[in-house]
Amino acid sequence: MPEAYGYCLYKFSGGFRSAQEIEHFCPQAGAWEMECRHAWVSGRMQPDSGYKTEDLIKVCGENPDCTFELIDFRPENDILAQIDLCTNHVKKHIQDCVGHAMQRWWYTKPDAEEVARVLKNSSPVPDRVAFYAAASVQCSGIGTCEGDPYLVRICKKNLRHFKKYPKTCPPQEEPKMENQFSPTELTPQAGHGAKGTNVRPPPKFDKPPQGIPPKPRQGHVAPQNKAQKNP
Repeated sequence: MPEAYGYCLYKFSGGFRSAQEIEHFCPQAGAWEMECRHAWVSGRMQPDSGYKTEDLIKVCGENPDCTFELIDFRPENDILAQIDLCTNHVKKHIQDCVGHAMQRWWYTKPDAEEVARVLKNSSPVPDRVAFYAAASVQCSGIGTCEGDPYLVRICKKNLRHFKKYPKTCPPQEEPKMENQFSPTELTPQAGHGAKGTNVRPPPKFDKPPQGIPPKPRQGHVAPQNKAQKNP
């Protein structure tokens, strides 16, 4: 019975009216607590939801799938601020969080001053940062590999690779993707005007793909449900 009660709390979590109700009810869901929190946050990730990112991060609690999806869906304009969010809240998905952030940064066509600013700061995921910085230097002819010593070493290594294999330079135009994923797809339907779709078991996430260099990001990338096919 306790597990069934926990599932019911998850099922109706989309109808909870506030973060205070989440803090009251979701801890009672037992093994379903993380899914309960994640489902409520997923329905409120749109920027016009009225909830600040830092408040939703608190509701996510210790669920890295929830924080990764939130931070990736609501990126900061400042790449260094976004990397800080990835570092402090995403845990096991940090490589993909920083990788997506740097890919978005690359799409903005940063100038030499911005490249220098990014390379000046050490990074918890230096390979992702140095990869796109080197792409700017070698592929776009903008900036230099100067800054944090460790980042500089990796940047120069990638620079030599791009020089030898220019066709491996990442595209700088962000691809458009139809039928873009919406976080509300993970929100269970409930009464009282809750946002969401049909009720279904909580999503079970695979670990996001790893690898260097990262593949081009096709629109918004969120942790994939095992039942879904990659686009």
